Amino acid sequence: MAPVEEYSLTKLKLASVADILERELETMTKEWLKRVNLIPELTDIPLSDLDRTAHLAKLYSDLISRLRLAEDVESPISVAAAAHGQIRHGQGYSASMLVEESRMFQVATFSTLHLHQNELNQSQVLSDVAVIADEVDAQLVETVRSLMAATNRAAPRSEQPAP
Repeated sequence: MAPVEEYSLTKLKLASVADILERELETMTKEWLKRVNLIPELTDIPLSDLDRTAHLAKLYSDLISRLRLAEDVESPISVAAAAHGQIRHGQGYSASMLVEESRMFQVATFSTLHLHQNELNQSQVLSDVAVIADEVDAQLVETVRSLMAATNRAAPRSEQPAP
């Protein structure tokens, strides 16, 4: 009979935060939708689940790319976030509604990481959480900027703010 090999955490290959997020995209999207559906301000705008969640895969892709960037490389502005702001403008969203969506994006993301914390390299997690917070905030800024630009383009000249 062969001896039983003892497994320890050091023998397991730990996943990166980016790997976990990539693997759990569908689960995070469902979690995000569940949480968003509890916010009356957001559900007052009738959208299908697909219309409500269509932007998430692209935003997560940008986030995952940012997590995989070298520390000394400047991260690009999220084109997906800008597009999301324009789409949400057309759907009747306000800036505060985008903030709520972004907040749920972070909650779903961090909840997922919490569920999979035993798979993560703990010495890297805090630094990755800081990157996530920074990227999500940068995406939110770009989304709101895009929404406000669309709002200004749609407003009659007499209602537009003076430069």
